Formats: sequence, structure tokens, C-alpha cells
Amino acid sequence: MNETSVGVVAAVCVCIAITAAGVGLRVWFARGRPSLCGWRSGRKSSWRQQYQQQSSKDGSRDSESVHGLSIESALDKLDGMAAQRNYAYACQYAEAHPIDDSTGLLSSSDLELIAEHGANAWQFVADEDNVGVSVRDGTEVEFAGGEQSLVANLQFPNEQRVYYYEVRLTRLAPGTNVAVGVAMRSYPPLRLAGWARNSVGYHTCDGYVYHSHPLDICRKARPAQTSDTLGVGWRPRSGKAFFAINGVIVGHVCTPWAQKRLYPIVSADGPCSLSVNMGTRAFVLSHANMRYWAVAPPEGQRPPPPLYHCASESLLLATSPPSSVHSSSTHDIPPGYDDDHHQHFHSAPHSAIDVNTSRDD
Repeated sequence: MNETSVGVVAAVCVCIAITAAGVGLRVWFARGRPSLCGWRSGRKSSWRQQYQQQSSKDGSRDSESVHGLSIESALDKLDGMAAQRNYAYACQYAEAHPIDDSTGLLSSSDLELIAEHGANAWQFVADEDNVGVSVRDGTEVEFAGGEQSLVANLQFPNEQRVYYYEVRLTRLAPGTNVAVGVAMRSYPPLRLAGWARNSVGYHTCDGYVYHSHPLDICRKARPAQTSDTLGVGWRPRSGKAFFAINGVIVGHVCTPWAQKRLYPIVSADGPCSLSVNMGTRAFVLSHANMRYWAVAPPEGQRPPPPLYHCASESLLLATSPPSSVHSSSTHDIPPGYDDDHHQHFHSAPHSAIDVNTSRDD
């Protein structure tokens, strides 16, 4: 065989190898990329594969097998000391802080706050356990690291059919996982949304939607990255939550929390900056704008109180009776003050005091 034939054979072999590699990559992406978040939640690979086989494409799953696990069994299925420690912390926190799973609407004081501030009434406040979390203007949240979560100060009003809010990933450090969703009050401040009881959260690192447990995967969407906008919707009448990415709804989740008191929640486990939009500006999801899915109007409907020392556009309701005092100098005298002493005080001459003579030499 001459050199030309050898070159042709080598070229053919290279083409075949490249084609096989391309087919392998397409199959790899079609089956789904490896989870970037499995080691964070602590799911063992064998348990994850078994659970995904049980989950059907329409989102139905055997969640009872997950939530029926004892703490010891769940810890055995979690891989890594950090995952086991965080799961045990969430269980202990839930026992020490019972979650309010009652139904109801906003209180009268909350309604007054909304009437004055509109959607700006919803703000995220860091708990005393949150370390390295800063909040600016109530909706600009910056996380420094570690599992941290912030719950809004107000619940969803539970009056209209759908409520919706969005979170823009302004800055997302490599490897940081952001979780957004809905949760009940008294949620563990050091646990990501969806990984503790009575919460549903979408996670950016792997695109999974978790339901109250790090082993309960109820939906699969695509991962998110910097500059993406995440949307969270809540239907109080049916107890369904849905999630959107850049204005496209990626999945719905059924919960048993119809008419319950649910709150917006944002969380992260690494450095990132989030900008939350509760309805003060237009949403990326067009349906939310056309159907008024915001929690409240962008601005309050009640005007602020008038400024002090400004009587314009004011109505005088009552005045004090005219004073019978003739001297204008007595207006500064407190009631019951001795008039004779007041006159003596004003008539007495002021004596000069020599500072030097008052000192002891």
C-alpha cells in the first residue's frame, strides 16, 4: 500500500471518529445533561435515577414515598455531610417554629399599607439568622454565600385568580444556585426554597422544581444563567404554582395549599444579586401585564399626609378660643406660673459675675 492510500484511509477514519463523537454528544444532550445540583441537594445518583423513572412526563409522581420517609431514612439517601446537616437543620427548625398553614386574606393593616404604597408594600427583610445578606429598597437582594432565604413581609392577597412576580438574575457567580418560589411563613432562613416543608421552588443550577423536600422533584425545566428573568405564579383558588423563564412558562405544580397563606420567597447558596419585581414595573411575561397578575397596583392610591407648616389645600376644622391675655409676653408662660415671680424675674437687673473671683486661688 502506497503513501496515498494510507492517507486516504487515515482521513476516512478521522471522519468516522468525528461523526461518532457528534452523534454521542447529541444523544448526551437529548437525554439531559448531568445534574449540576445533585451534589448540592445531596441526592445520591442511584436514588435520583430511580425517582426519575417513577416520575412521568405529565409531572405525576409518587411523592408519598418521599415525604413518608423518616428523618433517618432521608439522611441515608442524602449524600454528603453538608446535605445531611442542612436537612437535619430544616427538620429541627420546622419542629421549633410551627408553620402557619391557615387560610385567609390580608389583614386591615396590611390593606392600608398596600393602599398607600401599592406593590412597593411587598418587601424582603433579612432575618437575624441571615448572614451576609443585604437588601436595598426592599426588593434589591444581594447574597454573599451559604444557604440563605428571604420571605416577603406580606402574603399573596388571595382575592384574584392569579398572582405573579419576577426575579432578574442581575449577577450570578459561577456555581451559585438560586431558588425562587412560594412558601409559608416561618420558613427556615438557612434553607433553599423547595427543600423544606410547605414550599415549592425552582432551582437555577439544574432546572428542577422541588416540592417541600430535596428528593421530591416535581418538574424539570432548563437551567438559568445571568441576566435571565425567572417568573413565579400562584393560583390561590386551585393551589397551583407555575414558573416562567424569560417570559415563557416552563411548568405547573399542583399543591394542597388552596387559599392558604403563601408568601414569595427568594434564596441562594452563593454570591449573587437579584432584582425582584412585584408589579412596580412591566413584567417580561406579557400575559401577566395584560391580565393584571401583579399583587397590587404599581403605585399607592392614597395620597401621603400633608407636610408640616404647609396649609395649602387644607381644610381648617376647628380653632382654639381667643386668648384673654393682654400682654403678648405672657404667651410663653406655662399655665399656673406665678405672675409676680414672672414680673420680678424680668425686672431684676442682671449682675455681672467675675469668673476669676469665683475660683479658689
